[in-house]
Amino acid sequence: SGPSALSIDPSRSDGRRSPGEPMAGVRVPVGHPPVVFCTPGNRDLCEKVVDHLSWSIGRVRFRTFANGEISVKLEQSVANNDVFVICSRDDLEGEVNFMLMQLLILLDALKSEAPHRITVVLPCVEYGRQDRKFEAGEAIAPKLLLHLMVTAGADRFVTLDLHNQAESGFSPAHAALDELTCETYLADFIQQNVPGFNPEETLVCATDAGGAKRTRKMADQLQVGFMMADKFRPKAGEVGQVKIISDASLNPKNVIIVDDMFDTCGSLDKVAEAVRNFAPAAKIYAVGSHGYFSKDAAEKIKKMVSGNVLEWIAVTNGISQRAPMKKFEAQGILDRLKVVDISRLVAGAIVRIHLGT
Repeated sequence: SGPSALSIDPSRSDGRRSPGEPMAGVRVPVGHPPVVFCTPGNRDLCEKVVDHLSWSIGRVRFRTFANGEISVKLEQSVANNDVFVICSRDDLEGEVNFMLMQLLILLDALKSEAPHRITVVLPCVEYGRQDRKFEAGEAIAPKLLLHLMVTAGADRFVTLDLHNQAESGFSPAHAALDELTCETYLADFIQQNVPGFNPEETLVCATDAGGAKRTRKMADQLQVGFMMADKFRPKAGEVGQVKIISDASLNPKNVIIVDDMFDTCGSLDKVAEAVRNFAPAAKIYAVGSHGYFSKDAAEKIKKMVSGNVLEWIAVTNGISQRAPMKKFEAQGILDRLKVVDISRLVAGAIVRIHLGT
C-alpha cells in the first residue's frame, strides 16, 4: 500500500551491540507511508478512491457532545505519514458548516501527531460563490476558509472545478492548490448516454457569460457547436429575460446545458426554457460538476421533465447525491438524475502527489 519499512533484528544473543550496529527491534521507515482519512460525509466517495489505490481508510473517531461540540480522536499513528484528508459534502450526514468544523478539528489533531504532510481533498470548495466583493462590507469567504484550514494544519489542497478560477490564488503562498477538471468524465458520459449522439447535430450551451470558457472546453472535448444564454433586463426594474446567442447555424437535435453547479436550479429552468424556444425540436440535457439541489430544485426538475423541456440532469459524486436522490425519488423522477463517478480522477491526483510526479 505504501513504501515499506526495513525491519532490523540483530542476531547477537548477548544483548550488546557493536558501534554503529542498529538497535534490535527498531523499524526504520523508508519514505513517508500514505494514509487517507475521511470526514463523516460522503464516505462512499472515499471508499471508492481508496479501492482504486488499494489502500485503507485511516481510523478516526468523531463524536458530538450533548451541547453540540465536536470531538475528534485519531485511532492510529500518523507520524511521518503522507496524510490525505477527503472532505466532501453530504447533507444527510450533517449541515455544511458542521462538516467544515469537523474538518478543522481533524486537521489540528493530525498536525499534532507530526505527519510529513497533510493534503486536503475538497471535491467542492464550499462558499465558492462568495469569491468577490459585489458591495462594500462583504467578505471573500472561500479565501477565509482556505486560510483557516492552513492554520489548522493543511499543507496542500486538491479540488475539482472551482466556481471561479481566481479562487486558486486564495490559498496562502506556501500551500499549493491543485484544481482538477471533470470535463473528460462528463464528456464521456454525454457520448454514452445521449441516444444517437452525433457531434454535427449537438450544441452545448453555457448558462451565462461567466461559464462560457468552461462550456467552450466541453464543446472542444465533444467537437460540437457552442451557444450561450444571455441574461438581460430591457428596462431598469423589469424582470430579467434570457436570450440565446449561438455561433452555429444548424438546427440541433440535442442541446447540452453545461454549468459548474446546480443549486436551486432557477437559472437552469430559465435557460432550458430559452433553449426550448430557440430549438423547439431539440432534446435538452444538463450536466454539471456539483449538484446541491437545494430547496425546491427537485420540483423544478420535475416540472421541466413533465413539460418535455429536460430529458435528464447529470452531476458528479464530488458532492454526495444521497439527499438529492431522496428528493428526486419523492417526485417520481429518480431515473432523471444521473451520477458520474469521479473517484478515479481523485485517486490519480492523490497518487501523483504522493509519488511527486
